[in-house]
Amino acid sequence: MNTGIHPVDLGVIAIVMLGVTWAGHRLSGRIHDRRSFFQADGTMPWWAVSASIIATVVSAVTFVSVPAAVFAPEGNLTYFQVILGLALGKVVVARLLARPFYLSQNLATSYEYIGARIDARTGQFSMALGLLLNTINAGVKLLTASLVLDVISGWGLAGCAAFIVSVSALWGALAGIKTVIWTDFLLFLLFAAGAVFALLYMLGDITMSLPEAIVWLDAQAKLVLFDFDTQMSKSSTIWAGVIGAVFLSVAQGSSQGTWQRVKACRSVEDAQKAFDFAALFYVVHLLILGVGLALVVFYAERGIPETLAAKLATEPDRIFPYFIATELPVGISGLFIAAIFAAAISTLDSGLAEASDLTVNHLYAPVRSGHSESHYLLMSRLFMALWAIVFFCLALFFARYSAQGLLQLTFKLPNYIYGAIFATILLARVGIGSLGLILWGFLVACAVVALLSLQDVAFFYWCPISGGAMFLFVWVMDRRPFEWSGIAVHKIS
Repeated sequence: MNTGIHPVDLGVIAIVMLGVTWAGHRLSGRIHDRRSFFQADGTMPWWAVSASIIATVVSAVTFVSVPAAVFAPEGNLTYFQVILGLALGKVVVARLLARPFYLSQNLATSYEYIGARIDARTGQFSMALGLLLNTINAGVKLLTASLVLDVISGWGLAGCAAFIVSVSALWGALAGIKTVIWTDFLLFLLFAAGAVFALLYMLGDITMSLPEAIVWLDAQAKLVLFDFDTQMSKSSTIWAGVIGAVFLSVAQGSSQGTWQRVKACRSVEDAQKAFDFAALFYVVHLLILGVGLALVVFYAERGIPETLAAKLATEPDRIFPYFIATELPVGISGLFIAAIFAAAISTLDSGLAEASDLTVNHLYAPVRSGHSESHYLLMSRLFMALWAIVFFCLALFFARYSAQGLLQLTFKLPNYIYGAIFATILLARVGIGSLGLILWGFLVACAVVALLSLQDVAFFYWCPISGGAMFLFVWVMDRRPFEWSGIAVHKIS
């Protein structure tokens, strides 16, 4: 396998990145204050926001690991169950959160919303949880994306991480969430086109006809979509995938990234439409599954080189990078590498915008009030650069862990918190709870997750079960009736 990028491919990558930077900057226009920087003044078209929503969840790891999961000896299409759950989750977020978020006035963040619906101290507590989770997730995503890209580029872990985080910070600093949304939209088009091209390229290069390939794949049990097993230790079932992904989407919907995109839309109807159509944009994930199937047929006909087969035994994610490096023509492979970089950057730039927003509005502005908006804009950009350094250092720190430890960080550690975050946003949505009850409920949620882990229950169930337990605990102890509108109208100072 190649250990570096061909100079032509490197030129292609540079042209793509410079082109996206230029286009994103031109489309973003001017910004005037923090509302422009973090909420886009409510000027963004819903279709760009919708593509940005999906771009943040299609990571470089998704682009590489999903085809590898299909290609593996026991692999199949059961990841479709998770895709279905995530798509349904976006529809639920559109109905549950988009409308009250948009109609709530004089609030800068989703955590101020929680504070206004419950109490100010609960808003600050949830902000601390959200910022911690965003930081951990960003560090892990940066590390995993850098590991993937190092396989292709040979730049080294630190070099790949530095490139990704630098471009992400640059785009975010240009015009805040406007540039993030526009560049995410352009990057979404790039990696969607990459997935389509890879699929068509392999279909055009295999000797089997499409019907013959489908029959052969079915005989290899590669076309299995659903698993209705009720065993709760399995994470690849329809119950775990759909239920877990829907609840996880609602928990993630409480983040500042969701608030920014809802507020960036031109109307409440556009905000709901953005999330509804984001569910349809999960078709990109289906294309990536198709790439995995095409790789199976492609290498079944050609055979896998012995050196690659040995590496796949311990590093199964190498299969798609290997195809890009060895099968695609020079120049075209550069576009693919740019697409994988794009998937990594579009995931990280949202994390940077969210962290900077929370730092300025929750931590800096309250203690340094009275300054001009130009001062706060400068600090927003500086904090974005600071968080970029934090994410970079955290990624290198996480690199000390083994693959098993990294998996724990990626899936299990965040799920200790996701249930509590899901319960908190749902409690805020119906207007019940207090800081004391929320803290006790948080302990209940953590205890439930620990118990589920000890019982070897799949992590997809942790969020709905622990979050449900916390919600019921707070509701039973509070006993106030639900306030169904979900709209907050006063700013919490």
